[in-house]
Amino acid sequence: GEKRELQEGTYVMLAGPSFETVAECRLLQKLGADAVGMSTVPEVIVARHCGLRVFGFSLITNKVILDYESLEKANHEEVLEASKQAAQKLERFVSILMSSIPLPDKAS
Repeated sequence: GEKRELQEGTYVMLAGPSFETVAECRLLQKLGADAVGMSTVPEVIVARHCGLRVFGFSLITNKVILDYESLEKANHEEVLEASKQAAQKLERFVSILMSSIPLPDKAS
């Protein structure tokens, strides 16, 4: 019964701690990016260097602004509010995901 809002796409990481610029977003859109963020990728790189398997997911918390004349601007309050609104769904998602991962055989 629960509606799933998962999407698959190309995630591009930009170094923060700042919001992406209009120019960066326009370029990344032309290159085929579906989502832009400053996390996930560094953590995945470290995990893979440690030999860990990775399942990556990201919570999209702000809109990309593609127009210099737009009155909308990315802001930290928007990110916090989107995170707060998604917290319960995200908690359920992680709980379901973790319960579906088989535990290693302790005898091995």
